[in-house]
Amino acid sequence: MNEYIKQYQNQVDEIVEVCHRDAELGFGPAVSGNVSYRVDGDIVLITPTKTPKRLITAEDICVLRLNGEALYIPNGKKPTGETFMHLHLLRKRPDINAVMHAHPPLSTGLSTSVEGQKAFRLPLIPEAMMQLGPVITVPYANPCMKDLGYQLDPTINDSNGFVLESHGALVCSPNGVLQAIESLQIMESLAESIIVGRIMGKKLKALTREDTQGIDAVIRELGWKLPGAPGRYKSITEMFYM
Repeated sequence: MNEYIKQYQNQVDEIVEVCHRDAELGFGPAVSGNVSYRVDGDIVLITPTKTPKRLITAEDICVLRLNGEALYIPNGKKPTGETFMHLHLLRKRPDINAVMHAHPPLSTGLSTSVEGQKAFRLPLIPEAMMQLGPVITVPYANPCMKDLGYQLDPTINDSNGFVLESHGALVCSPNGVLQAIESLQIMESLAESIIVGRIMGKKLKALTREDTQGIDAVIRELGWKLPGAPGRYKSITEMFYM
């Protein structure tokens, strides 16, 4: 076993678990999606390209430095074609240690609609608001190109949850890859709630400013950190109403 894989065995196992859950949830069909995990200083574990998530094993995981230098690449494997995006975001957001990109169908579908994009930014479901912040749509960029990473620059500090227009979803996690897959599930649940709400009535009922102030009180009581880069927001109310 490679020395890096052995040293970070627990984190490698978490990536494998997340990839398998991704496939089971239908968020990672075929070879789509990718996961990165900053495990120590500038060392990043990242999934390989052209490997179905349901088949990922510990022996498939690549190890890079944050500057892109390869520390370990398994025989016959290459890091995901969207490696630049992952490393770019980890450099831009030193507060996070995991990035996950997947293709949850409902969230991706909403990204193709102007009304869906608007709905994702409304204060609708407290759990999604507290974990993700406003779900921000990133303008379309071709997969596996550097432009995909740069497209996130204007808003990367504003949220922990993004939809890539006509491409998929992306979450940033300050607490590892297991939190990342859970954040994706929250986003997809939010998407489902939005769709059901629009089916039942033409206009979604957003939470009021007073409601968001109540959520801020809950966050203070629980001692939770706000989504987005540290210091970007002072409150959930500011995220959604200012």
